Order: sequence, then C-alpha cells, then structure tokens
Amino acid sequence: MTLRYLSILPLMLCMGLVSAAEIAIPQVLTESVAQRLLANDPALAAADGSLSSAQIEASQLNLSPYDWVARGTYQRRDYRGNNNSGNGANSNEWNFGVERTIRLPNKVRADEASAKAANQMAPLQYQQARRQVASDLLDAWFDWLAADASKTLLLRQQTAVADNVAAVSKRVKGGDAAQLEQKLASAELTSLQRQVSEATNAEASAWTQLMVRYQANPDVKPTSLPEPIAVPYDATWWQSKMLETNDSLALARSQVISAEAATQRAKAERQPDPTIGVFTASEAYGNERIIGVTASIPIGGKRRSLEVERMMAQENNARLNLALVEREQHAVIQNSYRTAQGYFERWQLANQASITMGDNARLTQKAYSLGEGDVQLLLLARRQALAAAEDEATTKVAALRAYYQLLLNAKLLWPDWLNRTAL
Repeated sequence: MTLRYLSILPLMLCMGLVSAAEIAIPQVLTESVAQRLLANDPALAAADGSLSSAQIEASQLNLSPYDWVARGTYQRRDYRGNNNSGNGANSNEWNFGVERTIRLPNKVRADEASAKAANQMAPLQYQQARRQVASDLLDAWFDWLAADASKTLLLRQQTAVADNVAAVSKRVKGGDAAQLEQKLASAELTSLQRQVSEATNAEASAWTQLMVRYQANPDVKPTSLPEPIAVPYDATWWQSKMLETNDSLALARSQVISAEAATQRAKAERQPDPTIGVFTASEAYGNERIIGVTASIPIGGKRRSLEVERMMAQENNARLNLALVEREQHAVIQNSYRTAQGYFERWQLANQASITMGDNARLTQKAYSLGEGDVQLLLLARRQALAAAEDEATTKVAALRAYYQLLLNAKLLWPDWLNRTAL
C-alpha cells in the first residue's frame, strides 16, 4: 500500500502544480515587490531566528541532559597525637574521581520522540510565521490602496465640482441664476475640499506604515489598479486545496505528537536515573592507593507522579486544541471562499451603478449648462455619482484583497517564497 501511494505521489503533485498554474492573479502586488518589502520586515527576521532556535532545541533533545562531573578533595591527616605529643608527620592525602548520570533506555526513546516532534513542528511554525508576515503586508498594502483610491477619487470629484462652481458663476453673471445657487455650489466645493484633506491625511498615514515597517519607496506604487476577477473553481476545490496546505492544522497535529512524547518522558522520569562514577585516592603518606567506583540513585517522590498527571492534562489540552483548530480552519476556509466570491459580485454591481450615476451626473451637468434644471438637482446628481464611485472603489479594493487572501490561505500566492521551510 505504501509503495502504491509513493508511485502516484509525483502525479498528484503535478496535478496540484497544474491547477495552481491555471490560477490568474491580478497584479496588485507583484512577487518581486513583495519580496523586496518583506526583506526589510523585522518580523521576517524574527521568524528566521525562531526557526534556528527551534532547530537547535530539537538537536538538544537528542542529547543527554547530563554532564560529566569531576570531583576532587585534598586533606592533611595529623599523626602527632594529642597535645602535639606524637612524633609522626602530617600525611597529605587526596581523592579524585569523575561521575555521570546515565539516561535509562526508556528516557532515551522518549527524548528521541520529542526531538522528532520538534523537528516536525519547527518548519510548520516557520511557514505559519511567514504566512502571517505576508498577511500583515497584504493588510498594510491594501489599506494604503483603499486610502489612495479614495483620495484619487475625491481629487477628481473636486475638479468636477470646481467646474460646477465656474458654470454657476457664469450663469449668475449672465443673469440666468441667483446668487443662492452660487453659494450652494461654493458650499459643496468647500465640503468636498474638507473630504479631500481627510483622504489625503489617511493616504499619508497608510503610506507611512509601509514606509516605516517595510522601508517602501514611492517607486513601488502601482500606477493603476487592475479589475478584480471571478474566483475560479468551486468551494469544494478551494476547501481541498486549503486543507491540504493548512499550516495551522498540521502544527496542531504535531503539537499533539509532542505532548504525547512529553507524557512518555514524564512517565519514564518516575524511575530516577542512576549516577555512576570512578575515583582514585592516595592516603597514608602515599602508601595506600585506592581505586573505586561510586553509584547513587535518587529516591523518587510524589512530585514525579504529579508531573505525569500534569503532562497528561497538557496532552488532553493539545487534543482539544486540535479539535478546535479543525473547526476554526474549516470555518475560515469556507468564509474565505464566500468572501472573495461575494466581494466580486458586489463590485460588479457597484461598478454598473457607478457608470450609471456618472452618466446621469454628466447629463445633468450638460443640461444645467444649457440653462435647464436648477443647481440643487445638479448637486444631487454629483453627490449620487460620488457615492456610487466611492462604493465602486471600496468594493474593488475589497474584492482584490479578498481574492489575494484566498490565494494566500491556499498557498497559491508567491508559492516559492511562502512554502520555504529552511533558511
């Protein structure tokens, strides 16, 4: 059975690669730009350091925790008797030996199991950390894109409203409009200028986050946003893909294995390890030379039994945590797909509404310029067009963000970088 699975493994991997290659990715944040920004992220450097530390810790578990201990004594024996009445000289005597505590075989096996579990967990924790680093970058990047899109839209709208004010002023001078209409148009422009100021500050704040944490330069800013694309494949395909590459689930399973090994180690620890040593000594003016062995073993107490109970409780907690992670990840996977699909559909509707409201505003503007309609109708059309355009810009960024997050959860975004397991 094992040989059969091994024989079809390359085919399964090839199928996965073909499916991943067919996934279209809008170029919102290219892999080259992303790696350039991530290279400057302290969180990524911390993940690298954590992996090195975890690998060293796993190596330590395979080694004995006990060291050789060297012991030595020196003494001078007095042969002069009471009140210095004897005629014997002092005897210089010494004792030297080495000893070491020996791990029992069942503890060696438990430590090897713990080391194996740690070696499994280290790359999973590293991949999970890299995924979180990438997710943080996406959040910061799309936060800035949303702020930049809002600022750009409001600046464009400000120009259109300024044109309205000029048109109203022209009609006032020609006697075709009242001063009240000019005041209403000017008030609309002032309100929009306030919104532009707020949007400019929001964009600057979002860019500062990228500039400070990731050392981003203006040359990485995209000139325009691509349109969102429909989510390919169905929910079942995405669920299978994300479960297959889910670091959280794999890590939770490894934590159960690690907890089982820790329990076995605690059970083995109920039998204390013996300490064996050898020594040599010189006594009686060097006339007596001694060679011997020493042996000692602690007498176990209630604390060792309680340690077993504590490890068993932690093992049970690890199993419960695995059940929780499984449920959470299934929910995350389903919601990731639904969110990406839902935002794409909302963007399509918002885009159509924006086109319609924009056309309506232009026709109203043209009619007003020809002396038809009043300024309040024009301002209403402008507000409706602006609201529709803002909704389109917001849902566009949200759809792209949700799609990128879906790709990240399935490890189809920057796969070579994201799936790295070693420094």
